Amino acid sequence: MEILLSIWKFFQVNILTNPAFFIGFIVLIGYLLLKRPIYEAIAGFIKATVGYLILNVAASGLVGNFRPILAGLKDRFNLAAAVIDPYFGQTAAQQAVENVGRSFSLMMIVLLIAFIFNIVLVLFRKTTKIRTVFITGHIMVQQSSTALWIVLFCFPNLVDTKAVIMLGILLGTYWAVSSNLTVEATQDLTEGGGFAVGHQQMFGIWLTDKIAGKIGNKEKSIEHLEFPGFLSIFNDNVVATGILMMFFFGTIIGILGPDLMHQIDTGFAANKNFIF
Repeated sequence: MEILLSIWKFFQVNILTNPAFFIGFIVLIGYLLLKRPIYEAIAGFIKATVGYLILNVAASGLVGNFRPILAGLKDRFNLAAAVIDPYFGQTAAQQAVENVGRSFSLMMIVLLIAFIFNIVLVLFRKTTKIRTVFITGHIMVQQSSTALWIVLFCFPNLVDTKAVIMLGILLGTYWAVSSNLTVEATQDLTEGGGFAVGHQQMFGIWLTDKIAGKIGNKEKSIEHLEFPGFLSIFNDNVVATGILMMFFFGTIIGILGPDLMHQIDTGFAANKNFIF
């Protein structure tokens, strides 16, 4: 008994309360249950863990960089603004869950139940017709955390056990069914690539595939689209994204003005050029 308690304590301290390793552990177990080679399971664990760590850095940077702009809009126009973005939503959901006295580890338990239920649906694929396992780690974390916050907000007296089981089954079903809808579209587009899409836009992919098949032309693709003259620079994804982001953020910061930006952004030095 003491050995089991020691193992559980080790798991709780080092994995269960550490989202990055917990996500990696779930992916590792998933690969093993699917009877994948051990080296693929280890590779999946590493990719999931590193991916979550990178996501945390990116999300923190995005939230931190945009916070002064939101503060500036509030000061200048008395406007309470928010960014409709899953990374902002994940951070806000985590804070909200912890502020009501609940442990955010509940989110990881929801994720685990959902992932296991997804695998169960695949194991019984002769009956369920489900062929896909959702393993996009950062999306799983975002949706689990946001769904947990919504349920706890709407039903604050709901027992934790009931909440996580209910959410786990619902999310597991959603991940399995929605990713399964993208199989035909993905296989057709990649000429038998052997994978499906697990992200935010799965129903959109299914709907687009149904509509495009009736009104589109398979002989024409985005690769055949060429912009004339100077617009050809937008064929490069990095250039296009950089220009659009600069235009979007630059317009807002320009409206706020250098004086206000100096007040709300401690990183904006007095001798730094406003344009840069």
